[in-house]
Amino acid sequence: MNNINSILLAFILLACGEANKKEHNSVSTSENETLETAKTEIKKTNNNKVLCKINGKDWDYTTSDGMVSRNSSTQVRTATIGFKKQLEKGYESIQLEYDVDKNVLNNVWVQLKRPAKDGKMITAFYTQYGDKIDQDPKASLSGTVSLNEDTRKASGTAEITISNDYEQDQLANPEDLLITISGLGFSDISYSDTDDLKKLMKK
Repeated sequence: MNNINSILLAFILLACGEANKKEHNSVSTSENETLETAKTEIKKTNNNKVLCKINGKDWDYTTSDGMVSRNSSTQVRTATIGFKKQLEKGYESIQLEYDVDKNVLNNVWVQLKRPAKDGKMITAFYTQYGDKIDQDPKASLSGTVSLNEDTRKASGTAEITISNDYEQDQLANPEDLLITISGLGFSDISYSDTDDLKKLMKK
């Protein structure tokens, strides 16, 4: 009788062990499938393109836009090309303004998320105007732009060094007081031209 009980007990323990093993394998398989699905979704949604380096680190963007306009008084054409990087909370951006006729970079506006002294992330603003470049000995601004008038596509380059003039007392890291944007290059950025709208209005 004791032998029968021992055999039954061993059978029950063996059965439970197999059940637990199957359940563990099932959970592991499910977790792996979930992980692979998440990786696939990240690959599908992470379509950002690298635009440049900021202080030596790659900076990529989510969307871009462009606008070419003509000053009604001076007739100078200006190309404004913008790049936006969508974040989980907020966004970062780089906006470039070129003088099309002289083919030079005139002005730059940059917004970056940077750590503050209180431990929070804040938006740091970096602005550089070409006609005020001499006021900051550390600043530099150069770049060119090319417009394909047939396809309405813009290409260009930029090399920039800008100081932060707004959040100096709040930024936690000294290296964020001055940013260097290097290797900035873009091509085939769609743009609209205000001259087209003016032509339509005359019809």
